[in-house]
Amino acid sequence: MRHRWTLAVRPDATMECSMRRMILCLGLALMPAVALAQPAPAPDAAMPAPTTADTANGRFTFTPVDGGVLKLDTRTGMASFCSKGTSGFACLAVPDSRDAYEAEIARLQAQIDGKGGATSSGNKLEVPLPSQSDLDAAYAYAGKLYQRLRGFIDGVENGSR
Repeated sequence: MRHRWTLAVRPDATMECSMRRMILCLGLALMPAVALAQPAPAPDAAMPAPTTADTANGRFTFTPVDGGVLKLDTRTGMASFCSKGTSGFACLAVPDSRDAYEAEIARLQAQIDGKGGATSSGNKLEVPLPSQSDLDAAYAYAGKLYQRLRGFIDGVENGSR
């Protein structure tokens, strides 16, 4: 047996809908404030704080990770993953995308410098400004778009759509 859902229309239905919207908006507006008011989580006791090597004036920082230690060179910013192997500890450099980005930036900068910042013909690129008729057409289009949007909103608010 199928049930049909009907909407009972009462004189106070519009007021009830407005109150629901207001409560919903207020609740959504207060969500970030409630989330920010939560106490900060306690530091994870299982993960010890990074230790600094005494050599080279604290140049390296070691942080325990799964399967080994992450070594950070605080002068160059290079990171290495160190783990115990068959012949002792071995450190492998962690792939650093920053080097690739810097190489790409240098390549693009050289390409720009080679062109001298001008077009291939040697002249600067000039973009013509729109004419008054172009501006009028854009303004008329925006006005029509606004009227259609306003009509749609009015239709939704009046319940005709």
